[in-house]
Amino acid sequence: MLSTSEKQVPLGKKIRAHIDLADPVTWISPSIVTICGALASGPLIGFQWTNVQHWGLVMLGALMTGPLGTGFSQSINDYYDRHLDAINDPERPIPAGLVTLNEARLNWMFLATATLLVSFVFQNLWIVLLALGGLVLSVVYSMPPIKLKKHFWLGPPAVGLGYVSMSWLAGHLIFAPLTWESVVVAWINGALAAGLLFLNDIKSVEGDRQHGLQSLAVAIGVHKTLLVAYATINLSQALLMVLAIVWGYYAIAVFIGLSIVVPIYNQIKLYQDPSQKNYVRYLLASNPFVAIIQFLSGFMVGGYFR
Repeated sequence: MLSTSEKQVPLGKKIRAHIDLADPVTWISPSIVTICGALASGPLIGFQWTNVQHWGLVMLGALMTGPLGTGFSQSINDYYDRHLDAINDPERPIPAGLVTLNEARLNWMFLATATLLVSFVFQNLWIVLLALGGLVLSVVYSMPPIKLKKHFWLGPPAVGLGYVSMSWLAGHLIFAPLTWESVVVAWINGALAAGLLFLNDIKSVEGDRQHGLQSLAVAIGVHKTLLVAYATINLSQALLMVLAIVWGYYAIAVFIGLSIVVPIYNQIKLYQDPSQKNYVRYLLASNPFVAIIQFLSGFMVGGYFR
């Protein structure tokens, strides 16, 4: 592995490396969930589809939780996990020598500052506290000595809380005070995300084991980790289905039921053969349902179908 002191990196490639540090793929979920939280505020006193200003605010919220806030969490995680990435993902910007450690630090410091500055725009103390809490959670997730990531029962729930639940709550708070229904659904969707992150542990089990990182897959094995992930994901969806039934949204309940049943075949295949191919197939079978459920949750809490 070459360091940036050993080779010249073209400016365009370096800019792309800085973007890659923030891992754009991970911005999608928090940004979507922020919009879902806005929907949960309801069309009467909260987010209104036809209001251009409201769309501007929700996009600003998605920027805060996605490219900036989540980008910060990914960037600082890359910084502290550079030795793991050298084994699990050597193409990442730091182990690949595309950015220096000083440049990486400047990257996440900029993203943290930008996240906080955007949070002030909404003139809501709770949003500022959520933004600050998300940043702190990202730090303790990645930085020693706490490093929640190495505590396998704490890491995925912390990410589910930071990426999903807090993004949902921020989206709602942009437009209206929180309701108990919105808080409950935000937590359930956060638990659903935690289940997907338990599943994600199986990808990096070898590098984690070599560096003594006690991920769930290292601690209890890949197959037991899959069972924990499946149980967390399916139970979260079942809870949303129950809420939909209790609140009288029977069509949504049927769809959520399908989201539990349809991926079962791929769950079994992945359990029988936990290969990268089957992992991708399972995600392709389940993730579209997860995204649609999040939007339906927002519509349900906001009372759009009454």
